[in-house]
Amino acid sequence: MKPLTILATALAFAASANASSADDWAKRSIYQVITDRYARPVDSTDNCNITKYCGGTWSGLVNRLDYIQEMGFTAVQISPIQENLPEDTIYGEAFHGYWPQNLYELNAHFGTANDLNHLVSELHKRDMYLMVDVVANEFAYSVGGTNMTAANSTLIDYSVFVPFNQSSDFTPYCPIVDWSNQTEYTNCWLGYQGVATPRIKTTEPTIAATLNQWIADLVSTYNIDGIRIDGAKQIEPNFFPNFTNSAGVYAMGEVYDGDAEFLCGYQNLTSGLENYALYGKIIDAFTAGKMTDLVSMVGAMRQACQSPQYLANFIENQDNPRFATLTQDIALAKNALAFTILSDGIPKMYYGQEQHLPGNYSPYNRQALWPTQYNKSTDLYNLTATLNKLRNHAISINDHYVTNWSSILYTDGSTYATRKGPNGAQIVAVLSNQGLQGGDYTLQIPGVADPGMNLTEVTLCNSTVVAGENGTITVPMGRGQPRVYYPTFNLNGSGLCGFSSSSSFSPSSKGSSGSSNTTSSGTPAASSSLPQGAGPTVKTSAWLGLSILILSGLFML
Repeated sequence: MKPLTILATALAFAASANASSADDWAKRSIYQVITDRYARPVDSTDNCNITKYCGGTWSGLVNRLDYIQEMGFTAVQISPIQENLPEDTIYGEAFHGYWPQNLYELNAHFGTANDLNHLVSELHKRDMYLMVDVVANEFAYSVGGTNMTAANSTLIDYSVFVPFNQSSDFTPYCPIVDWSNQTEYTNCWLGYQGVATPRIKTTEPTIAATLNQWIADLVSTYNIDGIRIDGAKQIEPNFFPNFTNSAGVYAMGEVYDGDAEFLCGYQNLTSGLENYALYGKIIDAFTAGKMTDLVSMVGAMRQACQSPQYLANFIENQDNPRFATLTQDIALAKNALAFTILSDGIPKMYYGQEQHLPGNYSPYNRQALWPTQYNKSTDLYNLTATLNKLRNHAISINDHYVTNWSSILYTDGSTYATRKGPNGAQIVAVLSNQGLQGGDYTLQIPGVADPGMNLTEVTLCNSTVVAGENGTITVPMGRGQPRVYYPTFNLNGSGLCGFSSSSSFSPSSKGSSGSSNTTSSGTPAASSSLPQGAGPTVKTSAWLGLSILILSGLFML
């Protein structure tokens, strides 16, 4: 073997050994951006044509990383990076990145390869992860004002696609109409009006192998820490093991389905999932008063999912209405936000949620962020920073926090009170769906802590309570605001409520492991079941040493 070949192999092996695992990601919190809409490279406050490219870039994102990090987020998800169809379609331009045509080229609207590498470098300097959204099962082609039919499939010029440039590389045209028919939604085309999305034959071994190599190269070339697989429900299950294994990093699948058992079945296929089963129930609980449905779904998820710590909780994204469109009540927005950060799983926020931006559907829920001037004084921005910092701190105190199932301490038609985390690092959240019109009252919440333990309320930092008999505390509620408590003696290092801040928080570092891996009520905690691309992380130093040993012998060959 030639010396340079050995060098390349050694370095690739070292990089893969340091790949981010599902357990690493479980300690993270994710801020999702649409690259074109987050930040321009030069400051701007003007609006743009919402159907066109607006000028957001990877270098603009670098310039505004402080805004994200100061909210306590430890990972950033960016929209797809591949070259998209160039036309202005009946829906507008492909600013969102979900209409790929060439897997091997970057979308020049967002920047160069150097710009993307610089973004990754700047994130890693901050001990933050990068997740890239990927579209692996379809390409896109503008058919103007025409609708696709079986008779006019010749409208598509397959030669513009890379690397699959023949009609035989795609399934024959058929539209996805019946979402209860698995054969249909895993073989037919999602887009067929204005923009057609030919379905790649991922069942063909040679095509699957090409995609596997593509994702492996993409991850290694740009040192990506995780991927989101767009439209995962529309891909046949057999595709995932080799694809995610080739990626070698945490893979979050988008399985747009509200059935807990169906959703959790994908945990055997991908490292993680967007928690669509909880999504609808969170929205209903905090906009329509259906708190009991949320409680029931939490129980159903606990039965169906073996590892809920790998699922991402959210209330907004690029495919669904923004919360502020559903209700302008800021108290309800606070409580829904608190649920996503403090419940079992990975917190995930969609850019602009912290500004309470409205937007009912695409493209109006994909607006530019810069007109807000990145305001850091909004209620939701500050609450996000507080709760993320508290979660980060709890994990640094005891990393069993992420695998410790929350226990519901109290619930009624308007209240959801939980405790999550081992004793001494437990976060107690008391959430309400009464909104700003809610009155003043008190709640007796049992099982919060050991009797005699002092806890500080961290959202207002104006009160402490002492747990009484049965660990009960008295919680003053008012105007529908959330209440969040943490053991006072362990707040040092959190930077909250006047307590000192640690010099730096590293989600990769482990805190005390003194508590058993159970919930605060003694029931077994979430298990750790790691599918492909989700194994334990091996530290770089060990593999660096191995690489040095290999390199020392290069010129002896």
